[in-house]
Amino acid sequence: MEKHLVDSHIHVTMLPYEGLQAMAEGGIRKVITCSIVLAAQHAESYFDHYRLITGFYRKNAASLGIQLFSTIGIHPAGIPHDWPRLIQALPDFLQTDGVVGLGEVGMNQGSQLEQDVLKAQLEIARDYRKPIIVHIPFENRLNITELTLNLAAQVGIPAHLLVIDHANLDIIDQIRQFGAIPAITVRPRNVTLEVLSDNIEQFANGMLNSDFSNLFPNDPTGVIKAFHHLQKQGIDQRLIDNLTGQKAESVFGI
Repeated sequence: MEKHLVDSHIHVTMLPYEGLQAMAEGGIRKVITCSIVLAAQHAESYFDHYRLITGFYRKNAASLGIQLFSTIGIHPAGIPHDWPRLIQALPDFLQTDGVVGLGEVGMNQGSQLEQDVLKAQLEIARDYRKPIIVHIPFENRLNITELTLNLAAQVGIPAHLLVIDHANLDIIDQIRQFGAIPAITVRPRNVTLEVLSDNIEQFANGMLNSDFSNLFPNDPTGVIKAFHHLQKQGIDQRLIDNLTGQKAESVFGI
């Protein structure tokens, strides 16, 4: 039976064409690309980025049999000086064909600026009832996760719209207690195949992604490899299907 896998978080503008081909050949049929403009200085950088991922790259992916969806937002690695202009424009961009939520947003250091930008985007997700993908960094993870969930609680966003990305064993309990959705990045710096299968019950309600970028070693076929690895380990196929596609389809309405 043909696989219909979903990668719930990549950065398509950083993905080589060969990587997209490998994803298609391995059974990826739907992909969510998240917004990121590193070191952005002006809102226009993001406006152009949104148009690029919802236009050119969507057509490019379709030529390989992949449905490309987008989430839009302000990444903590690129908060422009005039970021309030972006906040004002996000609701209009949410109406663009193929845009299914907000992301990738979040914090790296937990500064007041990062908190203000994240809170404003959580409010948009709440008001427009759109899922939002929130980044958790490699460092200071417990504190950043707690701060993120506290902001989400203050805003009053429904838990089923809150996707906490880069979930791992260190923060999975915090995510579950809040009722948010864990997004699991499959790669050596995050969750390895062995950690995933050995702790499958902890991750069972989540969605997998490769979070492919060109910032450090990544594998665009991470979700594909996870699918095959979990099958070899004898994991229940229903659980595998949820992690590798159905959960993302349900949360993002794709």
